[in-house]
Amino acid sequence: MLKHIAVRLRRFHHGQLAFDLNNSKIINANIEKRDPALKNLIEGLISRGMAYTVDGCDLFWFQIDDEHPLSHYEPMNEVEVVFDSDWFEKKKDSFRHMAGMKYFDASAGLAEQFAIKDQNRKIAYHLDSAA
Repeated sequence: MLKHIAVRLRRFHHGQLAFDLNNSKIINANIEKRDPALKNLIEGLISRGMAYTVDGCDLFWFQIDDEHPLSHYEPMNEVEVVFDSDWFEKKKDSFRHMAGMKYFDASAGLAEQFAIKDQNRKIAYHLDSAA
């Protein structure tokens, strides 16, 4: 199952290590730089209280493929947001014809679908081979 996932990491390459340990394949990384709808969704999350950095860990977006359900990732402390990539593509199709502020509002409005985790929490992950 393809999914979009936003993970709090100290270093970008820690994502590769963590997903390898989880038997997950990274399909795309830094996808927010190439997807305006995702960029707007992130702005919606930020306007609702999501911080850029939590406990010294920045937010990195990946598209991954694995057999784990979303519920596997949702409770993980490092995971800020996770959703099905097909769901996101269908949502984007519904407002693809819009432009300007209408497009922004529709894509940023998707942020309402997600709970914002405690932005003062500790992100204490350990990767044995992480540098």
